[in-house]
Amino acid sequence: MWYIGAIPIVPRNYALVVNMFLWTALALIAIIMRIFTRAVIVKRLGWDDWLMSGAMVFSLAFLGTVILQIKYGLGQPVNLATLQPFLASLFSTVPCYNMAQTLYKLSITVQSYRLFSTPNGQKIMKFMMFWITVCGIMSVSGSIFYCGPVAKAWDDSISGWCVDRTALNYSISGFNIVNDLALLLIPTSFLLKLQVPQKQRIVLISVFACGFLVTIVSVIRLKALYTNLSGPIELQPVTGVDIALWSGLEINVAIICCSVPALKALVSKILKGTLSGYSGSSNYAENTAVRKQGQVLQSKTSLTDEEANKSGMTITVEQSIEMKTYVYNRGDDEGSENSLIIENATFGGNGIRHQTTINGGKGSVLSPV
Repeated sequence: MWYIGAIPIVPRNYALVVNMFLWTALALIAIIMRIFTRAVIVKRLGWDDWLMSGAMVFSLAFLGTVILQIKYGLGQPVNLATLQPFLASLFSTVPCYNMAQTLYKLSITVQSYRLFSTPNGQKIMKFMMFWITVCGIMSVSGSIFYCGPVAKAWDDSISGWCVDRTALNYSISGFNIVNDLALLLIPTSFLLKLQVPQKQRIVLISVFACGFLVTIVSVIRLKALYTNLSGPIELQPVTGVDIALWSGLEINVAIICCSVPALKALVSKILKGTLSGYSGSSNYAENTAVRKQGQVLQSKTSLTDEEANKSGMTITVEQSIEMKTYVYNRGDDEGSENSLIIENATFGGNGIRHQTTINGGKGSVLSPV
């Protein structure tokens, strides 16, 4: 038998303990790297970073309450001697889960609001912020105050009332899944218009598509919840192991996936050196090349009026320039992802043709811009 300190771990809880500690540790590492990147490299912490850090705090609290559940009988048939403390620890687990859910979803909406500078995109994300906040208040308050007085939730000897806990749990889970789908589909639709090279667009869409994995975990958790609530009461501590497992996975996988985009500056710094210096020298070289090209073209095609009149000819100079159009944003390379989508922007990879015409009588020259 395993032990955590003095707490025995029955075989039914082995997978739960391994996964809870593993994924919570990975999520914590992701958050530490995110905060380091934003605070030290980018030097710009945003509300999305604070909200995601708050979600991590409640993920750690969730882990602590699960350990308490294990201590008082999770994974074993009902033990009347420890039933009340078990129910109390179970009661404290649900608000931690709901708070973590609300905070990481708000972090996604804040990050998406910064990404999408189009009026329609920002209106949608503002509505999502409002809606997720309302759902969060309802889920957290509902998971705390579903009994009156509150202590009746774990002590049935107290007189009072309780709402139907089964209906409450199903409602909260349903809203969470709907919100997960909304946060998956809305950003992906806007990312298709993202003004970055195709390869980078695919990477960003793949990162947001990690939300699909979180949604799948939410659905599996809902199935585990149904199995638990529809089964015999005396076996609910046994079937409740699966709910704790999938709940922890859902929170921590979401934190990891949502923190990956914020690590762009750190990864770039490791792979390429200081990203800001690299990007600055690259853009300087491109701009210098364009200016030199314009100067050479002008020097080669300029003719005096007298020479043009003597020759009696018309010279047409055609220049074909292959341009890669993208929005360079220093903040974006440093991980802030600001204003990547701009309304009515036209871009592409086709060659742009510039035509310079010198008329024999006036010798006018047009240099490429």
